[in-house]
Amino acid sequence: MKNLSILLLSISFSFASAQLTTRTIEVKQGQMDKFIEMAGKKTKKYNNEEGSARFFTYEILTGSNAGMIWRMRAANAEYMDNWDSNSEESEYWQKNVGPYISNENVNGMYMWNYVGPMSHNVDSEDQNLTMALIYEFKDSGEEDFWRFRERVVAARSAMDTQPKGSMHSVYCSSGCNGNVAMILFEYESFTDQQLYNQEMLPQMIEKYNELYGNDAYEQDGNKVDESLVENGRGRLYLRYIPEASSD
Repeated sequence: MKNLSILLLSISFSFASAQLTTRTIEVKQGQMDKFIEMAGKKTKKYNNEEGSARFFTYEILTGSNAGMIWRMRAANAEYMDNWDSNSEESEYWQKNVGPYISNENVNGMYMWNYVGPMSHNVDSEDQNLTMALIYEFKDSGEEDFWRFRERVVAARSAMDTQPKGSMHSVYCSSGCNGNVAMILFEYESFTDQQLYNQEMLPQMIEKYNELYGNDAYEQDGNKVDESLVENGRGRLYLRYIPEASSD
C-alpha cells in the first residue's frame, strides 16, 4: 500500500487536477483468479506511466457486497476530459477482462475529493488490509465532523511512535445522496489492527486530550455522533490486490 499512500499524498497537493472515482464490480462465479490476472495485465500495460490514470483494486471482505471487487481510479483533469470509451485501453478491458465480469457497475460510480488536511500519511509498506469507515453527516454537523478528523490527524502526528499505516479522508463529490465521507485506515492484517487498537489508539487519545483538553476526545466524539444522520455510520473491510493495481 506504499504506492497508494504516496499517490494520495500527491493528490492532496494538486486538488484541482486529480479526481478519485470508485465502482463495485461483480465477478462471475469461479472466475476471480482469471479476473485478477487479466485486470492486472491491463493495469500494468496502460496505467503505470506518468500522466496515465492509476488504478487500485480491492476485494470487499464484509457487507452486502462481500466477495466483489472495489476498484479506485485516480486521474488528472486532462485524462478525464479526453476519456474515450472506444479507446485502445477501453477495448482491451472489454475484450480481455469483460468476459469474467457479470456486473461491471453494481452500485454506480462515485467521485471523491481527497481531503489532505484531514489525512495522515506515513511511509508504509505491506498494509494490505483497509478498514473503510463511512459517514453521512447533516449540513449542520459539517464543522463538528471535520474538526474531529483534523484533531485526530494532529494527535496522530504528535505521537512519539507513529502508526505503521496511513489514514486517508475522502469526501464524496458526486454520486452520493447527502454529505458522505470515507475514512480509510491501513493495516497489515486483522492482528495488526487489533494491536493498533490495544497499543496505539490509547496513545493517540492521550495526545488528543493533551492538545485539546481533558476528555476532549470523548466530547468531540459525542459531537460527531450528533452530527450524523440516522444510521449514518458504516464499516467495510477491504483486501488490497497489488497484482491487479498500478505499481
